[in-house]
Amino acid sequence: MKKLVVVIRALLIVAVAAPIAVYVYVFGPTLSVEHSRWAEFGSAIGGIYSPIVAILTLFVLAKQVSLQAQTHTHETDQAYIQQARENIDFYCVQMANAVASEVLPGKPLRLVLCEHFLPHDAAALSTTQLHELARDIHTAMPASFDIWAAVYPILTGLAIGETSMYRMTLGSATQKLIALLSFETCVALDNFHFARTQGHSKVDYAFSPLLSKPVST
Repeated sequence: MKKLVVVIRALLIVAVAAPIAVYVYVFGPTLSVEHSRWAEFGSAIGGIYSPIVAILTLFVLAKQVSLQAQTHTHETDQAYIQQARENIDFYCVQMANAVASEVLPGKPLRLVLCEHFLPHDAAALSTTQLHELARDIHTAMPASFDIWAAVYPILTGLAIGETSMYRMTLGSATQKLIALLSFETCVALDNFHFARTQGHSKVDYAFSPLLSKPVST
Protein backbone atom coordinates (compact mmCIF):
# COMPACT_ATOMS: atom_id res chain seq x y z
CA MET A 1 0.00 0.00 0.00
CA LYS A 2 2.82 2.42 0.86
CA LYS A 3 4.55 1.67 -2.45
CA LEU A 4 1.31 2.32 -4.32
CA VAL A 5 0.92 5.71 -2.61
CA VAL A 6 4.49 6.63 -3.55
CA VAL A 7 3.87 5.63 -7.18
CA ILE A 8 0.64 7.65 -7.36
CA ARG A 9 2.34 10.72 -5.92
CA ALA A 10 5.20 10.38 -8.41
CA LEU A 11 2.76 10.11 -11.32
CA LEU A 12 0.90 13.20 -10.11
CA ILE A 13 4.12 15.20 -9.92
CA VAL A 14 5.12 14.06 -13.41
CA ALA A 15 1.66 14.90 -14.79
CA VAL A 16 1.83 18.40 -13.32
CA ALA A 17 5.45 19.12 -14.23
CA ALA A 18 5.56 17.51 -17.70
CA PRO A 19 3.58 20.18 -19.63
CA ILE A 20 5.76 22.99 -18.26
CA ALA A 21 8.92 21.00 -18.97
CA VAL A 22 7.80 20.33 -22.55
CA TYR A 23 6.90 24.01 -23.07
CA VAL A 24 10.29 25.18 -21.80
CA TYR A 25 12.06 22.56 -23.94
CA VAL A 26 10.25 23.67 -27.12
CA PHE A 27 10.07 27.44 -26.65
CA GLY A 28 12.98 28.00 -24.32
CA PRO A 29 13.22 29.40 -20.78
CA THR A 30 13.20 33.06 -21.83
CA LEU A 31 10.17 35.03 -20.68
CA SER A 32 8.44 37.01 -23.42
CA VAL A 33 7.47 40.66 -23.02
CA GLU A 34 4.72 40.41 -25.63
CA HIS A 35 1.17 40.35 -24.41
CA SER A 36 0.04 38.03 -27.17
CA ARG A 37 2.66 35.43 -26.27
CA TRP A 38 1.45 35.41 -22.65
CA ALA A 39 -2.12 34.95 -23.87
CA GLU A 40 -1.01 32.03 -26.02
CA PHE A 41 0.92 30.58 -23.07
CA GLY A 42 -2.13 30.88 -20.83
CA SER A 43 -4.37 29.23 -23.40
CA ALA A 44 -1.91 26.37 -23.86
CA ILE A 45 -1.40 25.78 -20.17
CA GLY A 46 -5.17 26.02 -19.54
CA GLY A 47 -5.89 23.50 -22.27
CA ILE A 48 -3.28 21.13 -20.90
CA TYR A 49 -4.08 21.39 -17.21
CA SER A 50 -7.88 21.50 -17.40
CA PRO A 51 -8.21 17.76 -18.15
CA ILE A 52 -5.58 16.97 -15.50
CA VAL A 53 -7.43 19.01 -12.87
CA ALA A 54 -10.74 17.42 -13.89
CA ILE A 55 -9.27 13.93 -13.52
CA LEU A 56 -7.74 14.80 -10.14
CA THR A 57 -11.08 16.25 -8.99
CA LEU A 58 -12.90 13.08 -9.99
CA PHE A 59 -10.29 11.02 -8.18
CA VAL A 60 -10.68 13.09 -5.00
CA LEU A 61 -14.49 12.89 -5.18
CA ALA A 62 -14.35 9.12 -5.70
CA LYS A 63 -12.04 8.82 -2.69
CA GLN A 64 -14.39 10.90 -0.56
CA VAL A 65 -17.38 8.75 -1.57
CA SER A 66 -15.40 5.62 -0.74
CA LEU A 67 -14.41 6.99 2.67
CA GLN A 68 -17.99 8.03 3.40
CA ALA A 69 -19.21 4.54 2.49
CA GLN A 70 -16.59 2.96 4.74
CA THR A 71 -17.54 5.30 7.59
CA HIS A 72 -21.24 4.52 7.14
CA THR A 73 -20.54 0.77 7.11
CA HIS A 74 -18.40 1.06 10.24
CA GLU A 75 -21.04 3.08 12.08
CA THR A 76 -23.78 0.65 11.01
CA ASP A 77 -21.71 -2.32 12.18
CA GLN A 78 -20.97 -0.66 15.51
CA ALA A 79 -24.65 0.14 16.06
CA TYR A 80 -25.67 -3.44 15.19
CA ILE A 81 -23.01 -4.96 17.46
CA GLN A 82 -23.96 -2.68 20.34
CA GLN A 83 -27.62 -3.60 19.94
CA ALA A 84 -26.71 -7.30 19.76
CA ARG A 85 -24.76 -7.01 23.01
CA GLU A 86 -27.66 -5.32 24.77
CA ASN A 87 -30.13 -7.92 23.47
CA ILE A 88 -27.93 -10.82 24.54
CA ASP A 89 -27.52 -9.32 28.01
CA PHE A 90 -31.30 -8.96 28.31
CA TYR A 91 -32.08 -12.49 27.10
CA CYS A 92 -29.35 -13.99 29.28
CA VAL A 93 -30.99 -12.58 32.41
CA GLN A 94 -34.49 -13.56 31.27
CA MET A 95 -33.38 -17.09 30.39
CA ALA A 96 -31.55 -17.50 33.70
CA ASN A 97 -34.73 -16.56 35.55
CA ALA A 98 -36.80 -18.93 33.41
CA VAL A 99 -34.62 -22.01 33.96
CA ALA A 100 -34.52 -21.31 37.70
CA SER A 101 -38.34 -21.35 37.92
CA GLU A 102 -40.18 -24.52 38.94
CA VAL A 103 -41.86 -26.34 36.09
CA LEU A 104 -42.71 -29.39 38.25
CA PRO A 105 -43.16 -29.53 42.02
CA GLY A 106 -39.68 -29.19 43.53
CA LYS A 107 -38.01 -29.28 40.10
CA PRO A 108 -36.73 -26.17 38.37
CA LEU A 109 -36.77 -26.07 34.58
CA ARG A 110 -32.97 -26.41 34.42
CA LEU A 111 -33.12 -29.81 36.13
CA VAL A 112 -35.99 -31.08 33.98
CA LEU A 113 -34.22 -30.03 30.78
CA CYS A 114 -30.95 -31.66 31.80
CA GLU A 115 -32.76 -34.87 32.81
CA HIS A 116 -34.71 -35.31 29.58
CA PHE A 117 -33.00 -33.31 26.82
CA LEU A 118 -29.42 -34.56 26.99
CA PRO A 119 -29.72 -37.86 25.09
CA HIS A 120 -26.74 -39.71 23.65
CA ASP A 121 -28.01 -39.76 20.07
CA ALA A 122 -30.04 -37.50 17.80
CA ALA A 123 -32.71 -40.13 17.17
CA ALA A 124 -33.94 -39.76 20.74
CA LEU A 125 -34.86 -36.14 20.00
CA SER A 126 -37.45 -37.30 17.48
CA THR A 127 -39.47 -39.55 19.79
CA THR A 128 -43.13 -38.81 20.41
CA GLN A 129 -42.58 -38.85 24.16
CA LEU A 130 -39.96 -36.10 24.00
CA HIS A 131 -42.06 -34.05 21.61
CA GLU A 132 -44.98 -34.21 24.03
CA LEU A 133 -42.78 -33.27 26.97
CA ALA A 134 -41.38 -30.31 25.05
CA ARG A 135 -44.93 -29.22 24.18
CA ASP A 136 -46.04 -29.49 27.82
CA ILE A 137 -43.06 -27.47 29.04
CA HIS A 138 -43.70 -24.81 26.41
CA THR A 139 -47.35 -24.64 27.41
CA ALA A 140 -46.56 -24.36 31.11
CA MET A 141 -43.64 -21.95 30.65
CA PRO A 142 -43.83 -20.16 27.27
CA ALA A 143 -40.74 -18.08 28.06
CA SER A 144 -38.60 -21.21 28.22
CA PHE A 145 -38.97 -21.66 24.47
CA ASP A 146 -39.65 -18.14 23.29
CA ILE A 147 -36.62 -16.50 24.90
CA TRP A 148 -34.24 -19.18 23.64
CA ALA A 149 -35.73 -18.88 20.15
CA ALA A 150 -35.10 -15.12 20.27
CA VAL A 151 -31.40 -15.67 20.96
CA TYR A 152 -30.69 -17.36 17.65
CA PRO A 153 -31.36 -14.46 15.24
CA ILE A 154 -28.76 -12.50 17.23
CA LEU A 155 -26.17 -15.28 17.08
CA THR A 156 -26.85 -15.85 13.39
CA GLY A 157 -26.44 -12.14 12.62
CA LEU A 158 -23.12 -12.03 14.44
CA ALA A 159 -21.94 -15.26 12.78
CA ILE A 160 -22.28 -13.85 9.26
CA GLY A 161 -20.31 -10.70 10.10
CA GLU A 162 -17.02 -10.44 8.24
CA THR A 163 -14.96 -8.44 10.72
CA SER A 164 -13.10 -9.51 13.83
CA MET A 165 -15.45 -7.39 15.95
CA TYR A 166 -18.38 -9.57 14.89
CA ARG A 167 -16.45 -12.73 15.73
CA MET A 168 -15.37 -11.37 19.10
CA THR A 169 -18.93 -10.31 19.95
CA LEU A 170 -20.25 -13.73 18.91
CA GLY A 171 -17.71 -15.44 21.16
CA SER A 172 -18.58 -13.10 24.01
CA ALA A 173 -22.31 -13.75 23.55
CA THR A 174 -21.95 -17.53 23.67
CA GLN A 175 -19.69 -17.29 26.72
CA LYS A 176 -22.24 -15.13 28.53
CA LEU A 177 -24.94 -17.70 27.88
CA ILE A 178 -22.71 -20.50 29.14
CA ALA A 179 -21.62 -18.51 32.20
CA LEU A 180 -25.18 -17.70 33.29
CA LEU A 181 -26.91 -20.92 32.29
CA SER A 182 -24.12 -23.57 32.19
CA PHE A 183 -23.02 -25.38 29.06
CA GLU A 184 -25.21 -28.41 29.80
CA THR A 185 -28.29 -26.19 30.08
CA CYS A 186 -27.47 -24.50 26.77
CA VAL A 187 -27.13 -27.91 25.12
CA ALA A 188 -30.42 -29.05 26.65
CA LEU A 189 -32.15 -25.86 25.47
CA ASP A 190 -30.92 -26.50 21.93
CA ASN A 191 -32.32 -30.02 22.06
CA PHE A 192 -35.55 -28.78 23.69
CA HIS A 193 -36.01 -26.23 20.89
CA PHE A 194 -35.40 -28.94 18.27
CA ALA A 195 -37.87 -31.32 19.92
CA ARG A 196 -40.51 -28.61 20.33
CA THR A 197 -40.32 -27.62 16.65
CA GLN A 198 -39.83 -31.28 15.63
CA GLY A 199 -36.83 -30.24 13.58
CA HIS A 200 -38.81 -27.93 11.30
CA SER A 201 -37.18 -24.71 12.50
CA LYS A 202 -34.23 -23.63 10.34
CA VAL A 203 -31.83 -22.82 13.15
CA ASP A 204 -28.06 -23.16 13.29
CA TYR A 205 -27.76 -24.60 16.79
CA ALA A 206 -24.68 -23.32 18.57
CA PHE A 207 -24.26 -25.70 21.50
CA SER A 208 -25.78 -29.17 21.00
CA PRO A 209 -23.22 -31.61 19.51
CA LEU A 210 -26.15 -33.72 18.28
CA LEU A 211 -27.44 -30.91 16.11
CA SER A 212 -24.40 -28.94 15.02
CA LYS A 213 -20.83 -28.13 15.81
CA PRO A 214 -20.38 -25.74 18.75
CA VAL A 215 -19.60 -22.15 17.92
CA SER A 216 -15.86 -21.55 18.02
CA THR A 217 -14.88 -19.04 20.69
